[in-house]
Amino acid sequence: MNFLIYLLLIISFLNSQSVDLSEEWDINDDFSLSNELEELIDSHIATLPNTLGFIVIHQGEIVSENYYNSNAENEINIWSVTKSFISTLVGQAVDMNLIEDPDSSLSVFFPQYNIDYLSEISLHDVLSMTTGYLDDYPWNWINQSTENLLSMEHSSPGSFFYNNSACHINSHVIFNRTEMTPLEFGNNYLFPHLGIENPNWDAGYQNINDGSASLYLNLRDMVKLGQLYLQDGLSGSEQIISSDWVQRATNVHTATDWGYYGYLWWLLDDLGTSYSAQGLGGQVIAVYPEYDLVIGAQSEIDWGNYDETHSDQLNYGIHIIASMFENYEDPDYILGDLNNDGTINIQDIILTLNLVLNSEYNSLADLNSDGTIDVLDIVQIINIILN
Repeated sequence: MNFLIYLLLIISFLNSQSVDLSEEWDINDDFSLSNELEELIDSHIATLPNTLGFIVIHQGEIVSENYYNSNAENEINIWSVTKSFISTLVGQAVDMNLIEDPDSSLSVFFPQYNIDYLSEISLHDVLSMTTGYLDDYPWNWINQSTENLLSMEHSSPGSFFYNNSACHINSHVIFNRTEMTPLEFGNNYLFPHLGIENPNWDAGYQNINDGSASLYLNLRDMVKLGQLYLQDGLSGSEQIISSDWVQRATNVHTATDWGYYGYLWWLLDDLGTSYSAQGLGGQVIAVYPEYDLVIGAQSEIDWGNYDETHSDQLNYGIHIIASMFENYEDPDYILGDLNNDGTINIQDIILTLNLVLNSEYNSLADLNSDGTIDVLDIVQIINIILN
């Protein structure tokens, strides 16, 4: 009995440590690596012409927040980051037994339609972009009827195909099973717990909100979804979404040409240890549970000269910045001490040289915080030794 009481106290204590996301973010003005962090942001993020905002949340507190191009916490279209919000709403409905298990076929969710293909695909396929549907309604999916979406041209299920029209079926599932639009459902069960009040969200057929894009949020509110997943579905002491769904959504379900995919979350490796929501033109929530870290970005889209260069450079910069936190919890953290022997010596020069020759990155070796390991870092290590 004493053991059970002790266990409950531990669980209660752990739950109380999660950030209450309905409140404003706390700001850590004493972050020990603030100078190094800002130097990396200046080098890799601030120089990108389309960046509107960039935020770093470590251990549940803002350790860096910057806005550019006259943007000051404006609500913008977060584009396909919306997909990760839809995944969360589906997960909540599953938790509440309002929606059947995702392994159920679509014929279970839409029995009113006599469409043979529905028995061959599941909600799991819709959530993981493996339905086999082809993109029949580019840029006009929200105005299509449920029957039109379910009757789209298709091949066969199982292979990843990024399809906004098919993803929007998730919104129709929510609408058909809960009798609420995604916005209504979110306003009841998700958004208040994230401190978000009735957000703007484009809608079409039967006022069903866009399941693939067009949710409008500011940067601080957008990244709260990442923190919710980092906290295993908790906000304060309240379980907003089950830990089972968090794990399911961020596990690998399919491989793509750009990496791995969960339930409308991109996975940064095949282990699912870090993951991100990615929106058109550089809207990002990147979650690194191992580092207790969430990084968010919003970007302007230059429609006249659009390409993926900005997004690629932005994600590369986020990767470099996240790498800085790899050794943060090490009590013996010393910049330049690659072999962790407590001193900087000739062995560290050799290890740094190997990094340069192999084009590898280690945050401990990046003495000038420029995101690359090169001869300048070797020179700085030599200067430390000589001085």
